[in-house]
Amino acid sequence: MRKAMISYLAGIAFTCAILLFQTIATARAQGGTGQVNLLSWGAGAVIVEAPPSYSSKGNWSADALLDELPDTGWASPAGDITPKVFVFELANRSEITSLAFDTAQVETRERGAKDLKVEISDSKAGGFTEIARPSLAPVQDHQKFVLKTPASGRYLKLTVLNNWGDKQYLEVMDMYAYGRALATRPLADNSGTFASDYGDFHMQQSGATVNGCYTANNGLIENGGFDGRVLRFTWSEGEVAPGERHGGPAMLMFADDGQSFTGFWWSEGSGNGIYSGVWSGKRTSRTIGSCPYWKPGTSNEVMKQLQSEGRARLYGILFDTDSDHLKDESKPTLDKLVAAARTQPTWNFAIEGHTDNVGGDAHNQTLSEKRAASVKAYLVNAGVATNRLTTQGFGSSHPVSSNDTALGRSQNRRVEIVKK
Repeated sequence: MRKAMISYLAGIAFTCAILLFQTIATARAQGGTGQVNLLSWGAGAVIVEAPPSYSSKGNWSADALLDELPDTGWASPAGDITPKVFVFELANRSEITSLAFDTAQVETRERGAKDLKVEISDSKAGGFTEIARPSLAPVQDHQKFVLKTPASGRYLKLTVLNNWGDKQYLEVMDMYAYGRALATRPLADNSGTFASDYGDFHMQQSGATVNGCYTANNGLIENGGFDGRVLRFTWSEGEVAPGERHGGPAMLMFADDGQSFTGFWWSEGSGNGIYSGVWSGKRTSRTIGSCPYWKPGTSNEVMKQLQSEGRARLYGILFDTDSDHLKDESKPTLDKLVAAARTQPTWNFAIEGHTDNVGGDAHNQTLSEKRAASVKAYLVNAGVATNRLTTQGFGSSHPVSSNDTALGRSQNRRVEIVKK
């Protein structure tokens, strides 16, 4: 009896610990105030100026300041502890109300950043105004600094002035900037060819919808969708024949001028938030181009994925924030689904709505159900028989990536279609 009770209590303690961890992660994402961290990959933030780093990619590179993972971060090259300057570009002009920094996972106490300066501007070329002079405690995560007066702009400059005494390295794990966007940018057409470290990327965009290929290992960009300047999609590689490919979720952040992107990919089911690899690309042409196994405009990618896998993850279906109202940019993806239903009259479809974990289980469950119903309503209005369609909402219960970061949460907000 005593052993059973101990086991029971241990189980409760473990469950409570998991719930507490999830609560802390959500609070960190929202800054504890319901505001959003605008300084993250998932929010579309990019680095436009960075000092030398210990590593050019991944952990200890400047990019790691934006991944919201407190165990990865930036470090200076060995022996260089002079002040270091970073300039970050937010996705939109925004109002910032507070800042936060992670340093608990620096390699030694003395290497962690101590005194900082943060400035803001509407131009990366200059005109920066100081908004904070944080002094960090050693080895402590999510050290938050509320601004006396909210500050507006699009570019944040961080200067790391010193550390806690180490003569070799400066280190910071993450930086957060909480607030709200003051404007949104119109959706740009980023179609074209980009040279990358995985071969040439060929992308065709229609509305928010993107499909394409890349030349490394027969790579495909499947059923992608733009949300602002962030492109979410499913990548797959391997033999072109069905059942012989592997893949997972991916994300690219495009520069304002559409001339370059930085991206990250995960293997399906990795689920820990840490990306599996990095993509970077520069535009070489506005011509879309093609691969031997993919040509623009020659096939219905939604139907193709349903045929080969029985399921399609559709990032081109977008909704207003915290709403079931379909955005106009969703029409190209929805129309491909309508075409698939007409071409394959024996197919029935299950429409699944999925959310991230922000907002609570009950709210997300209802929201996911309403979003699935909105997609069904569009299909019915387009002539698809209602008895061929079922809907189900899963809330945040079926994530494809970690909900601990904005990147992961954006991957988890999606609609999936299952062929019946």
